[in-house]
Amino acid sequence: MRKTLVITDLTRMHEGRVCVAGYDEEGACIRPVLPPPGILEQSLYADGKPAVFPSAVVEYDLLEHRPQPPHTEDWRYDPASVQFVERLKGKQMHETLTRALSQSVAAIFEQPILTGPGFYVMDGQGPRSLGTVRAFQPEARYEQRDEGRWEYRLRFDDHAGHSYSLGVTDLSWRYYCDHQRNQRRSPSDIAAELNAVLQSAEEIYLRIGLARGWEKFPDRCYLQIIGVYAFPGYLRGRTFADFAPQ
Repeated sequence: MRKTLVITDLTRMHEGRVCVAGYDEEGACIRPVLPPPGILEQSLYADGKPAVFPSAVVEYDLLEHRPQPPHTEDWRYDPASVQFVERLKGKQMHETLTRALSQSVAAIFEQPILTGPGFYVMDGQGPRSLGTVRAFQPEARYEQRDEGRWEYRLRFDDHAGHSYSLGVTDLSWRYYCDHQRNQRRSPSDIAAELNAVLQSAEEIYLRIGLARGWEKFPDRCYLQIIGVYAFPGYLRGRTFADFAPQ
């Protein structure tokens, strides 16, 4: 089944792998997936240029629906079929996100959001694992953990007035921060710059997704921020590829 998707999510995972998702012409959210090792970051390029990135319109040949609640959006696809079509302008991308907008984080997942530690829902239930909310009072945080790993977080309120502090796995956001740090900018300066952008934006949309269960908590799907959209935004027309390490 040939489908054209507007890419909304590009999530950084481990060992050079990424997760991709977007919306088709009917407004259905689809996450193209491959068997292990999954989608490699290098496959996001065609002829040396990025072909799969947020705001890109991309064609896929979808082979089989593979829902595993709450990850009901998963579709196996033919990796040889991926074809870049065009890139949406800012207004068009705003319209795409608005059509997918939920009134709150809880409304996305339609099941209880539990805490301690972090925010999560239970695996094996729920109608979806991806959605969009409008963010209020955002605050970017950027700090180094004890083991030397850098952590990217964003605190925000949703339209219902609930507050969240979630890890950011948005590939563009992470590469942008890493690039700035490699330019010898301090984490505090990077966070201050991003907060200035967020606070001056007319609107901020966040894509919220659910991680898979892992060894320590196999029955928990933790909430994470998989896409940060500010209008106007911090990327200024660029993509993750402009900040990717060589």
